[in-house]
Amino acid sequence: MIPSLRALGRVLRRTPVRPTSVATLLGHQEAYLAFRRIVREIFPEAVEAILGASDPGGNRENARVWAFLHQIEDYFPIYEVDDYDGLAYGIPFARNAWGYDRFHELDLRTGELLLFALCAQPYDTGYDSRVALLDATEGRISKELLAEIPDGGISAGDLHRRLDGTPYAAAASYADWLWAETDSVFLDIDDEVSADIEWSRQTVDELAAHWKRAEQILDGIGALEDWLEEDPPAHFAELLDAALGRNPGLNYERTRRLYACEITEAGLVTVPRDETEPVAVLVEAAG
Repeated sequence: MIPSLRALGRVLRRTPVRPTSVATLLGHQEAYLAFRRIVREIFPEAVEAILGASDPGGNRENARVWAFLHQIEDYFPIYEVDDYDGLAYGIPFARNAWGYDRFHELDLRTGELLLFALCAQPYDTGYDSRVALLDATEGRISKELLAEIPDGGISAGDLHRRLDGTPYAAAASYADWLWAETDSVFLDIDDEVSADIEWSRQTVDELAAHWKRAEQILDGIGALEDWLEEDPPAHFAELLDAALGRNPGLNYERTRRLYACEITEAGLVTVPRDETEPVAVLVEAAG
C-alpha cells in the first residue's frame, strides 16, 4: 500500500526539540568542556592521549575519565568516577579518617588492636568503644597487662612527649590518626565530611605532598604493628612501659632530637632528622 502524500508529510515533518532535551545536551556539553579544561591544566602533555582514549566495550566518556584518573593515581589514591560531571565537581581524593562508626568496628589485626587499646579516643565515655575494645584485646594479651593502661587510654600529646624520637614513635602517629590530627587530608577527613577541592595543578601537587606524608605515617604504623605481632605480650609490655615513661633507656632517645649535634666516638656529628613538615592545602567543608 502506497501512503498518501499527506501521510508521508506528517511522518517526515520535523518536530520541535523538547526543552528538557536541549537542557540535557547543553548541560552535558558544559561538563565536557570543564573536563577538557581540567585535563589541559593538570596534564597538558597528555591531553591528546586522554581525550583520545576509547573503550571498545564501553563509552567514550568513561574511557576519557578513567584515562585521566589513571594518571592521577600516580600522585595519590582516588575514588572511582565514571563521568565528566563527577570529576568536574571536585577532586575525588580517597579519605581514610576515623569516622564514628569505625571506632566500633573491632575486627582488626592484632597489632592494630593493641595500638587502638593504648590510645585515648576522641569520644566521651559511653560514646567511645573502649569497653568492647578491651574485651576484644583480652585474647591477645593478659588482663593484668591490659589493666596497666590508664583509664581512657593515653593521649596523643603524652605519647608524643614520651615516644617521639624512639622506635615506638608510630604509636603517637596512630593516636594522631584517631583524632584526625595528622596534618594530612587523606587521614584527617572521612567519607562523612563533604569537602570540595577544586582542580588545579598546584592543588594536585599539594595533595601529592599530603599523600606522601600519609604514606610515611601508615608505613610507620604498619611496621610497629608487625613488630607487636611477633610477640604480642612481650612487645606490648615493652611499648606500654615506653608510653608510660617507665623506660629510662629512652630518655636519651627522647632528648637527643632536641639538639643539632651529639658527641660520639667519631667526634661531633649531626643528629639525623626524620620529621616531615606538615603541608597545607585548602579544604572547604560543604555546607
